[in-house]
Amino acid sequence: MDLRPKRRPVPMIPIVSLIDIMVILLIFFIATTTFKKDKTQVKITLPESKTLGGEAQVAETRVPISIDEKQKIFLDGQPVELENLAEAITSLKAAKPGIKLELQADTTSALGVLVKVWDALREAGFSINDVPARIQRASGG
Repeated sequence: MDLRPKRRPVPMIPIVSLIDIMVILLIFFIATTTFKKDKTQVKITLPESKTLGGEAQVAETRVPISIDEKQKIFLDGQPVELENLAEAITSLKAAKPGIKLELQADTTSALGVLVKVWDALREAGFSINDVPARIQRASGG
């Protein structure tokens, strides 16, 4: 007569399949996460259009020239005086020869400031047609 207690089998947890599931979840989360780079630290309200901006946007990186609601000008997030804008653009172009620019202006920006920015662009050797103004598409309609 055997009086020793019977040994229970140790339950086994299938770790290999759990690791496989974790790897698949990790790949899914990495693939679905969007990584955004803030273009600038300037807070501006872009004008909206109901008809423009519907075309497919080309995903290219451009250095922004921003005009905020107080008519202050920023080149790549750094404040620049209007009188020194052409020199700043020229030095930026010399540092990065293949650079592309874009104009971001607040809805309350004065037309006179925009014309002066365009003059500075021409003085720095850029064509106005090569510097697009980004227009936000209206959410309604």
